[in-house]
Amino acid sequence: MKKKMMSLLVRLSGNSGAYVPYLNWQQETWDYIIDNAPRAKINTIVLDVNDGLEFATHPEIAVKGAWSRGKLRLELERCKKRGLTVIPKLNFSAAHSHWMGEYHRMMCTPTYYKVCRDLITEVYELFGHPEYIHIGMDEEDEKHVANNDFAIYRQGELYWHDLRFLIDCVADTGAMPWIWACPLFDHPDEFRKHISPKEVILSPWNYNALRREHWTPIESRAEYVAYYNEGEYASMGIKYVEEDPFLVRFREVALPLMKEGYLYVPCASVYNRCKYNHLDLLEYFKENAPDEQIIGYMSAPWYRTIKENEPYFDETFALFSEAIEKFYN
Repeated sequence: MKKKMMSLLVRLSGNSGAYVPYLNWQQETWDYIIDNAPRAKINTIVLDVNDGLEFATHPEIAVKGAWSRGKLRLELERCKKRGLTVIPKLNFSAAHSHWMGEYHRMMCTPTYYKVCRDLITEVYELFGHPEYIHIGMDEEDEKHVANNDFAIYRQGELYWHDLRFLIDCVADTGAMPWIWACPLFDHPDEFRKHISPKEVILSPWNYNALRREHWTPIESRAEYVAYYNEGEYASMGIKYVEEDPFLVRFREVALPLMKEGYLYVPCASVYNRCKYNHLDLLEYFKENAPDEQIIGYMSAPWYRTIKENEPYFDETFALFSEAIEKFYN
């Protein structure tokens, strides 16, 4: 039986939303992460590359201080010596592709398609022909672009055309495309029509509790009280965070959609400050999903790789390793 991939998402570039023109990353913290990840039973790093690397095909994308290709080779070798496989991630979602610079505003043009293919092809070579390439594609909708200065997103057949194009770009290299599960969960009928099982890996993400006894009362944190009593949530009478419509939808569709044969890498996180999340998520899929359809798991702290954020990585290591030990020994 193939060993499960236990992966940690690490941000080289954080420019998936608010843009920073320099690499907000520290070597000391990166060293700390790759030294401690194997001790936490993590065997894979999913590296959020984006504009943090000097691509030969499009050097104009790189921010100040981006890794050179030589630096990348050095760090890949260091990871390999620690038993860590490194998977590249480039997020092409309209909500998270600010890292593409001017090309973000050229979406759906011949120039944009060429740049996407160039970057995917180059990252495949630079990372030594990885088994997977993560291309993001989460949260592409009106809600998640509404506050951007330049608000754009794809919908209808144009969206499915571009998703198909990006998946094919990855497949053409020889790697397996890996995306967030948003397109499947939000549009299951259309997804099944356009993307068949076995040609993509999906990461369903849930950063809160799943066991009912672990649910989080909204009164436990002032920001939850404020958040769930304003706007569209005000009339819902939400008493627990896990009654959020997004989390309800997750529990409604995550397991049933696996019957279609799709392959999952479920994702946990410390970002929502739920201490039960990793244990609950691994238990949920370990106990209820077909084992052969679970490629592995991922934890995504979502904090930049800098010294002040090391406590979040420590928390991730502790909670993720505890869950791995309990359910996968």
